Amino acid sequence: MSYVVPVLFFTLISGLAGVVLTVAGRLFRVEVDDTVEKLTEALPGINCGACGFASCAKYAAAIKDGKIAPNQCKPGGADAVNKLSEVLGKKIEAAEPEAAFSHCAGACTIKYDYQGTESCRASELYYNGREECRFGCTGLGDCVRICPTGAITIGKHGRAVIAHNKCNACGLCVKACPKKIIRIQKVSRAVHVTCCSKDSGKATRKVCANGCIGCKLCEKKCPTQAIKVRDNLARINYDLCNSCGECASVCPSKCITLRRECDILLN
Repeated sequence: MSYVVPVLFFTLISGLAGVVLTVAGRLFRVEVDDTVEKLTEALPGINCGACGFASCAKYAAAIKDGKIAPNQCKPGGADAVNKLSEVLGKKIEAAEPEAAFSHCAGACTIKYDYQGTESCRASELYYNGREECRFGCTGLGDCVRICPTGAITIGKHGRAVIAHNKCNACGLCVKACPKKIIRIQKVSRAVHVTCCSKDSGKATRKVCANGCIGCKLCEKKCPTQAIKVRDNLARINYDLCNSCGECASVCPSKCITLRRECDILLN
């Protein structure tokens, strides 16, 4: 029976300690806000950085703090907006859809048979790539491998082709392209210049039948002054462009294309 008293004593101490901890927990508890966690779960989680933040969690924290609009997740699109709306308890207007576009569609001549690592970036280290055009698509698929939705393929001319109905505008292909010929654009923009060459018209014509030669016919034809030739390359000011297609109709090398919304969605 000598052990009864110690057992009772320690039982009493444990009970008192439990009561004290319970009271202390109630008095000093910190309310945990799980809003950021819920917002993060509503996002696609690919951490692409298209929103301007390094991760979905950081973007979610910025949304909670009111530092950025909750409709800037391009890969998430309308689905993410709907989920974020539920978490925040308010209606959010979805941003205008965007997609990646490759500004090279030419059939450029090849200057040597590249047998190295199947990578655009690796190829560029050897005499600025295998293409005669130093501005054009290398076509070795860095963008294809990085694309999370399978929206990019290499077309018949060895150029990156982007299916805009599959693209989620994450921008990973933009970062992967060593030539910087892929850009994220609003899908409503129907007119595009599919060339990035800044060489003279004569030099461009020599290596690519579809390159911009800087002839300025598009500039003269545009009714809104939306297209200008600078550094031998036609450039479009989309704030002025009305997608009439007049520039595309007079382009002798057909490097200016007119893509209506139906074309973009069905590509």
